[in-house]
Amino acid sequence: MNADPAKRAHAPADLRGFLRDLEAADPGALITVEREVDPEFELSAVVKALEPYGAPAVRFERVKGGGMPVVAGLYGTRRRIALALGKDVGEVVGFALDAIRHPIPASPVASAPVHEVVERGEAVDLTTLPFGVHSRDDAGRYITSGVTLARDQETGKLNTGMYRMMVLDRNHISVNAAPDHDLGRIISRAAERGEDVPIAIVIGHHPAYAIGSQLKHGTDVDSHEVTGALLGRPLDVVQGVSVDLQVPAYAEIVLEGVIHARDLVQEGPFGEFTYYYGAARAPRCTITAVTRRADALFNDLHPTHAEHRCLWLFPGREARLLEAVRASVPTVRDVRIPFHGGSLSAYISIEKRHEADGRQALLAAFSRDHFLKHVVVVDPDVDVFDDREVLWALNVRFQADRDLVRLDHAKGIKMDPSATRLGSADRPDVVTAKLGFDATKPVTTAFPERADLVPPGFDHLDLAEYLDTATSARLGSFARVATAVSE
Repeated sequence: MNADPAKRAHAPADLRGFLRDLEAADPGALITVEREVDPEFELSAVVKALEPYGAPAVRFERVKGGGMPVVAGLYGTRRRIALALGKDVGEVVGFALDAIRHPIPASPVASAPVHEVVERGEAVDLTTLPFGVHSRDDAGRYITSGVTLARDQETGKLNTGMYRMMVLDRNHISVNAAPDHDLGRIISRAAERGEDVPIAIVIGHHPAYAIGSQLKHGTDVDSHEVTGALLGRPLDVVQGVSVDLQVPAYAEIVLEGVIHARDLVQEGPFGEFTYYYGAARAPRCTITAVTRRADALFNDLHPTHAEHRCLWLFPGREARLLEAVRASVPTVRDVRIPFHGGSLSAYISIEKRHEADGRQALLAAFSRDHFLKHVVVVDPDVDVFDDREVLWALNVRFQADRDLVRLDHAKGIKMDPSATRLGSADRPDVVTAKLGFDATKPVTTAFPERADLVPPGFDHLDLAEYLDTATSARLGSFARVATAVSE
């Protein structure tokens, strides 16, 4: 499924190049819609309706009022993210951690496709871009796929992240960055000094740019250099036209602007990854310039869809979880944060050598990732990517009076409607109860062997040797769709 490495090395790293790779590697993963659609509800309704059929990416050729094609659903599966990075799915988490450790400096260029069209000042009009309204009670149009670029004041490094941004009028948006996120800390420090925060919002680029923004490495590491490591070559960048930031040269669209750190406005409601609505007060941002390619391709991300959770969780959040739990329990084999179930659960596979290893892994997971509410630890013979296997282990290797870890009044998230809210309406403290399930076999006592293991000599049975060609093709097609739907 991976693209030809030689072609990847010479072609520009951009969105349109990735779409060509995707069509060549997996034609069914990209669907084209010729009929004109409205970005208010209709576009996202089509993307959502296709989710049970493998969550394909969708290219809309004609979008009402937008003047450009729109690609949505791009990050819907692990396989698609792996393709973007030129890796197999099982290699991606380790590859992401290695990219953080071995960044590649960006490559500045004097001119770039993203500056083919430049609109500044009074010429800026965000209403001409096809920003969508995705959920029925959303307060308005939101920028959902934008990767926000800012400079950390303390380290001087460039930092990227994805935050919800509501379009307020033709040249203003709100930027909702939680206080414990990198951009939130940058904004808070600027507010203390009474300063604005220059930013650039990148809409449409090679998926590695968005993937890199979700790795959440330390602010002492430059995000553009991490993106370069993910691409395997330097990221081409060009100087912004209205802010002192270098932006990706091969981006489709870039919004430049300044966040007014002390000027808070109401934003939301907005349908979030938990499939509930969120609302908050967030700083206002003035867009000072819009630059784009002459034939720009717009990228939209559906917030209440598998692609939101997939991009957020894989490989970034899973990589950070694996690193943290492995530091506490070195025999950790694998981790998975399922995209379904609100993404507040995790499965961890360990090779248990000490009776307390399961409990230790649970505590390390909760300590590293405050989003997690329920964590299950299993043995290596249980596939964490198969929900049926995890449920089986939970039912036959777990006893609540012995293997349950419960944490009361732990840090929670605002998007969880069942959490307990403390503090003020503007700055609520959210606490929640968490459960850890140690579904591993004991080390010191005998435990029955599984009866469903493959008989000796048939570990690598090839069904193609037993079936006709048509039947094999049908099974292969079913497997691809089933894998994509389940992640």
